[in-house]
Formats: sequence, C-alpha cells, structure tokens
Amino acid sequence: MNNDVEQYYDSHIFFEDQRLKNNPFEIPITLKYIEKYLKTGDKILDIACGTGTYAEILLKKGFQLGLNDLSENNIKLTHEKVKNHQNILYSSVSNALDAGIWKKELWDAVLILGPLYHLTKKDNRIKILKNAKKYVKRGGYIFSAFMSRTAAMLYGLKNNPEGIQEKQGVFSLWETGTDKNFVEGTEWFTNAYFSFSEEINPFIEEAGLKPLHLIGIEGLFGENMNLYNNLKPNLKKQWFNFIMDHCEDKHLLNYSKHYLSVSQNI
Repeated sequence: MNNDVEQYYDSHIFFEDQRLKNNPFEIPITLKYIEKYLKTGDKILDIACGTGTYAEILLKKGFQLGLNDLSENNIKLTHEKVKNHQNILYSSVSNALDAGIWKKELWDAVLILGPLYHLTKKDNRIKILKNAKKYVKRGGYIFSAFMSRTAAMLYGLKNNPEGIQEKQGVFSLWETGTDKNFVEGTEWFTNAYFSFSEEINPFIEEAGLKPLHLIGIEGLFGENMNLYNNLKPNLKKQWFNFIMDHCEDKHLLNYSKHYLSVSQNI
C-alpha cells in the first residue's frame, strides 16, 4: 500500500497540486476551523502535507510547521513554494505511521488531511490518531480528513455503472468501505477506505480524542462541482455562503466528498 500511494503521488503531483485549487470549499472551510482554535505562532504538524498548499498558507499566517510526506516529489514542490521559510521546524520524506516524525515537538495541533483514507486497515488509522494524541499538547487539536462512501458510490455510478455487476465492485464498497473494481485502484486514485459519516465520531473517540466538529466540506456540490462552477458569480457567492454556514448540518453531510473532523486531546 505504501508503495502504491507513494507512486501515485509522485506521478500525479501536478494533478494533486491543482485539486485543491479546483475545490472552492475545502481550503476556506478548513481554515475557518483552524483559525477558530489556533493562534499565530502555534506549532502545527502537517502530516502528509502533499504539495504544500496548506503549508504555504499557514506559514503566511504566522504558524510554525513540521512537514512530512511519503512522496519525495511532494516535499520538493512544498520546499519550492515555501523557500525554506524560517517557521519550518523540520520536514521529512517518511511514512505517517513512523512515530519518529511526531517526536520533534510537542504540537499545538496536527493536520491529518490525507493518510486516514489511504490506510485501508482500521488498526493503522487508529495508530495515526493515537500518535496525534500522544504528541499533541493537552488541550491541543487534531484536524482529520475522511472521504465519503456515499460520494464514492455516486462517483462510481457516473464513471463505472457496470460495477453493479461485480461482487468486488459496488457491493464491496458499500459493505466494507473498500473495493478493487469500482472506484479504487484507477489511474486517478489508489485503493482507499471510504467512511460513512456516522462512523467518524465513534472512531475518533476510540482513539481517545474528543470530537468537536464533523464537517461536510462540499455540501450539496460534492459530486456536482460542475453545477457550482456553472453558476453566475452572484449566485456562486450566495451558495458558497450557504455551504459555509451549513457545513455541519447532519442532513447535508453525506452529499460531501470529504469530511473534516476537528477533535481535541483532553
């Protein structure tokens, strides 16, 4: 799995770099909650920092960062963006499961905005959250991303409706959160674990953390981003504000492609 994920991000670096830019909701909503709980100068460990989009923004806002990613190409591009900023405490090319990368500091917060859905084994997902609990300060915050199983089903329906004919397709995804022939293992993604929204808070609690917020990033536009992109600018603004204001509404959660969990080490 680690090799598959590393190879995927090494070979899709520019696609991944554009992905956040093409999602109008993810960065503003995530920053809304980061800035709700953290202050300038706080130390944040950005686990699986990707191509450095969040790192670049957070450094400009005055946070201190530790950076890690499995992909050497991702770290290289991140360094190009941030140009060895003085508030980078350290960076490494390493596996998020390696406890050594967590020990450099006692962190005010940890960002886990990718690894949890790339780890198909629950024990490994729990291990990452327990590392976060161990190395974040008492009262510190963990921001964790998950991918929606319902949205994955809709994506598969649009792109591979024949998956309904395969046991390892639609049925495997819906019953287990993973599959081999429907959504996962394609050119555009690796094998992954997709979550139901209602399982996330109990999962966070199992790791010994206190859930504070469960957020649906894209709301109604999760698998319908073209619908948003085709709106007139004034309507875009109004719909953006609606999604921002209702991102924790339980009735909208399952429309999103991505969930953001905010939890606390108590």
